[in-house]
Amino acid sequence: MSRRITYLIPLIVGLALGAALFLEYSSEQERHSRGQRLEVFHKLSIFRAKLEDRLDARRRLGEAVRSLLVAAPRSGQADFEAFVSGLMERTPGVRSVVAARENSVTLVYPPESREKWSGRNLLTDVPVQVRELVLRAMAHRTSQMTLPAPDARGGETLVLAVPVYLQPPGGGSSRYWGVVMEEVDVEPLFRDSGADGDGLSLNVAVRSQDQGGRETVFRGRETVFDDLPVSVNVAVPEGHWQLGAVPEGGWTSTPNSGNILYGGGFLVLLATGLLLATVHFLLKGAKERERYRHLVQNAKSIILRIDTAGTITFCNEYAERFFGYGPGQLVGNPLVGTLIPKQSEEGKSLKRHIHRLLHDPSGNLFNEILNTRKNGEMVWVAWANEAVLDRDGCLSEILCVGTDVTDRRLMEEALKQSERQYRLLAENVTDIIMGLDAGRRFTYVSPSDETLRGFMRHDVLSRPITDFLAPQSARVFDEAMDRLVERMGGEGKPPSTIMDLEFQCADETTVWLETRFGLLLNEERELIGMQGVGRDISDRKRAEALREDVERMARHDLKTPLGAVVGLPQEVKDQGGLNPTQVVMLDTIQEAGDSMLQLINRSLELYKMESGSYKLRKDIVDVLRVVEFVKSELRNLIRDKGISVGIQVETELDEDGFMVLADEPLLKSMLSNLLLNAFQASPPGGSVSVVLCRNGAARISIRNSGEVPMAVRETFFDRYTTASNNGGTGIGTYSARLIARTHGGDIGLDTSVPGETTVTVTLPA
Repeated sequence: MSRRITYLIPLIVGLALGAALFLEYSSEQERHSRGQRLEVFHKLSIFRAKLEDRLDARRRLGEAVRSLLVAAPRSGQADFEAFVSGLMERTPGVRSVVAARENSVTLVYPPESREKWSGRNLLTDVPVQVRELVLRAMAHRTSQMTLPAPDARGGETLVLAVPVYLQPPGGGSSRYWGVVMEEVDVEPLFRDSGADGDGLSLNVAVRSQDQGGRETVFRGRETVFDDLPVSVNVAVPEGHWQLGAVPEGGWTSTPNSGNILYGGGFLVLLATGLLLATVHFLLKGAKERERYRHLVQNAKSIILRIDTAGTITFCNEYAERFFGYGPGQLVGNPLVGTLIPKQSEEGKSLKRHIHRLLHDPSGNLFNEILNTRKNGEMVWVAWANEAVLDRDGCLSEILCVGTDVTDRRLMEEALKQSERQYRLLAENVTDIIMGLDAGRRFTYVSPSDETLRGFMRHDVLSRPITDFLAPQSARVFDEAMDRLVERMGGEGKPPSTIMDLEFQCADETTVWLETRFGLLLNEERELIGMQGVGRDISDRKRAEALREDVERMARHDLKTPLGAVVGLPQEVKDQGGLNPTQVVMLDTIQEAGDSMLQLINRSLELYKMESGSYKLRKDIVDVLRVVEFVKSELRNLIRDKGISVGIQVETELDEDGFMVLADEPLLKSMLSNLLLNAFQASPPGGSVSVVLCRNGAARISIRNSGEVPMAVRETFFDRYTTASNNGGTGIGTYSARLIARTHGGDIGLDTSVPGETTVTVTLPA
């Protein structure tokens, strides 16, 4: 019966190997599928980025025209054409731009579109789709867009509507002026985004959801969304479009399936057959004692027998050679004190371990223990123990078979160290991986760095990272790392930060990388290095620079006609003959012009601060007076939300208040932005407190109820970062940090207290 059971072992092993083969095949298929989907996702992300960029360019054109009409609501056709023609030259694929005052088209460009649009009422004289678009724009007071639709030319167009609201001179609710509409060619929009080629090798489809929740595929084949596509969303004014993509030939199976199934199956059958044959010959062979001794003496394993007193009664030749003893020198010696030290590394008595083994061999069948050679060298041995019983069934000896596992134990220790580094790499791999030592010198750089920047690895390793950074980026990197080092003493995960850095390339050009750097700490939380991951954002940086240039030119060009708005009212008043109503109207025009001029100048000052060319006009300013001024400006918001505002000074006041040396207009702008954010973020009935103290430098802390969402804490002071739906642009906190750093100070965010947010500004003494 026992022989039959023994023959079942190879079959069980064969079934286990077959199961392992199936798991390997499933794992390979999953890896192949995941690789396919990652490749499709990468390509689709590139297409989405291009499509969003081109949609955003067309939306910005409409918003630029809206800005013109807000600034000059009575613009004529000539001014309109001059303004729009320049924008359309930089935005291909826009067929026409019209402006409809009170929903009646009054301004049209280009001239050939006047016959189609001029004089039409957008609520009565246009197709239903356009009429509904205008009504949505009026209802939501935001830009809206139609789905692509066939046009008379045989192509497809979509229409973008941007509502125009004018702010009354005396304040109050804004007044609806009309709407700006763009006709956009769909084919160039998708073609320039790479949907029809550009090496994508994908079947791409686009669908949208209407107001009733019905999904419509308006680009590509509907079957794409039935084939488990990779999907991403593209933000559009009325919601989002969903992009779906599958490979051109459909999803494929792993090319290694044949090798795994046939080759692996053959090996499983071969191994099972070999195991069956081995069992057969082992059971069939005679177990004469001489052959047994020969096998034992020549086995590459340590074989010992010990009696119930713990004395070695037998050892094979390999054991004697392994432990460094001559023939017969081990027999008769106690196991503890000869081959096993009396105490373990932890100081525990190993005599007790041997005593438990002798009294209960079945409870200590396998163990790994540190052993001692004759020369004092310590080695790790894995022991398999088996009780040897006499004829009466009593324990007479213990058979111990050992295997040298010293190399394995050393490798396991080394593996633990390398696994920690590998885990950081594996969790952050995107484009370029960088490892730095505590001195910020390169210790590792991934091969993708050579592809992107052209430097060989031996040119980079052991050199400081600042040798490869542009001067401004080098300063930004050093300051950010210094701040991380200051924060590394706390508990929890080591701190990290995200920066946009300009790296030098081997061909003397530069490339922008969005990098995340984190600190590497040892068990004592001492700094041992830094780990960074970088992603190429050069295209985005170039697009941002182009946009900033366009915005700066537009702001500069607005100042010329604004001179007449500011100056002419005074000239008219000087000529006399005006009634009081006319004088009030001229004053209103002049005040509005002055306000707009101040806004444009503030925007230009922001650019100068970004470029480092702004000249501060410092004076002694009372922070308490500035805070009270901002409170009075925002009193309506404070009253409507029922917010309690407190001001606390923790250090002794100066003679005239809490004085700092600063550029007063910039200080007012910074505190106005930060207090407005605090009031808007506080829930109704919440509280906002301003704490002033001086400890060498002046510190202004603004604490409000409510928490900053986790998703934007890392980028809270970055440009265009916003987490609320109150219409903010995300410029306020960015401007505040820029103003603080221009003064030589800084600004920080503290969310450590649940339910509260604190922003602290530090200004030099």
